[in-house]
Amino acid sequence: MKNLSQQQMQGLAHVAARVLIASFFIARALGLIVDPSSMQQFLVDSLIPEQLRWPNAAFEILAALAIMFGYQTRTAAALLALYVFWTSFILNYLPGDPYALGAFWRDLSMIGGLLLIYSHGRGRYALDNYFLGAEGQDAETNTTSDNSEQHQPLEAGTTT
Repeated sequence: MKNLSQQQMQGLAHVAARVLIASFFIARALGLIVDPSSMQQFLVDSLIPEQLRWPNAAFEILAALAIMFGYQTRTAAALLALYVFWTSFILNYLPGDPYALGAFWRDLSMIGGLLLIYSHGRGRYALDNYFLGAEGQDAETNTTSDNSEQHQPLEAGTTT
């Protein structure tokens, strides 16, 4: 088996993280679609109109797929993080309910993962790299991924 470089391992780990985080949101949205009865009472109790179920599910699925496949990753991660924070604060921040607080803290941990995706960008293996023709480049930095150009420290008295 071929040895993977550190950058290839980081790229694969980044893809795995994107897929795992996106899978959570896809499964949650599909739960809204497949079994709406379980969410019906929850939506009624939280004073959220039932008509928002479909736009909610569509947004979660589209944003999760964008993250999973690396298409407009930063935008999707930022929007999904804001969405999760807002909905979790409205629906789950209930100090007297340990189950709801557990869901609130779970959502905060997902926001942390989304912020990491936002801060690292799309990564090495992403659709945006294919569309933009940057397959051999790191995301958002426009530098070669093999670090062939190493920057050397300047010696005293030299300028660039």
